Amino acid sequence: MLRVHDLYKSFGKTEVLRGLSFEVNQGEKVLVSAPSGGGKTTLLRILCSLEKADKGVVEGVRPEEISYCFQEPRLFPQLTALQNVTCILADPKSGEARGLELLEQMDLRDAADKFPHQLSGGMKQRVALARALISDRPVLLLDEPFTALDEERRDALRQRVKEFCQNKTLFLVSHDPKDGEVLTERTIFL
Repeated sequence: MLRVHDLYKSFGKTEVLRGLSFEVNQGEKVLVSAPSGGGKTTLLRILCSLEKADKGVVEGVRPEEISYCFQEPRLFPQLTALQNVTCILADPKSGEARGLELLEQMDLRDAADKFPHQLSGGMKQRVALARALISDRPVLLLDEPFTALDEERRDALRQRVKEFCQNKTLFLVSHDPKDGEVLTERTIFL
């Protein structure tokens, strides 16, 4: 079980998290909801230790148990799409077959050998999503993973992510109500 207790975070004089407490059971799917600037991304960054809380406790999960798809793709420019997907693995070469399978599921099989500057924004986001999904880590953080995609592609990828997350704990940040309806069981309001 992941437990967040009395979490506070400010940036200068702007307080984005104030006394946040919640628990999430293993395998639970949660939508994190708040207005823009309300601390959603900050919460995810604290959960995976990319950001430090000013006060409070996060228990029950270690950073090495988390896979994260950021709001922006954050691809390595010198790596191909396939290499960007497999680079988080201990042995990237051994993960190439799985990486190609994920790229195919993202409708990117023909882009495996392309570099980020050769990809559209939506293609880059799908590569980043494939990178998050290749891991066998038990916790998945998805921060607006479908925003750069057209509605038809969003529908298909929601289903793929749902299948992939069956045995994982999922934290999803999204402003699209359909993402929450398809992928999550409950909502945490910040």
